[in-house]
Amino acid sequence: MADETGQFAVGDRVRVKTANPDGNPRTPAYVRGKTGVIAAVHGVIANPLDHYGLYPPLYSVVFTVGEVFGGASRDQLWVDLHEDWLERA
Repeated sequence: MADETGQFAVGDRVRVKTANPDGNPRTPAYVRGKTGVIAAVHGVIANPLDHYGLYPPLYSVVFTVGEVFGGASRDQLWVDLHEDWLERA
């Protein structure tokens, strides 16, 4: 399990994995395989209602709308993603 700080920092470029890591289906399909930048680090999230215990570190990743949906739009789309979905870009 990842530690409290995680492996990414604000400003890191990351790519969202396309396959479900360990069967985790919580990441929107429209950002899978896309590249963004870490905008915030939230750390490990405890969920006392979930029998799985602690989740991996959570990050806010910012994408350009053009990267996600195509086109030239530079508008931003922010998505919160757990570390197990991310890899360095």
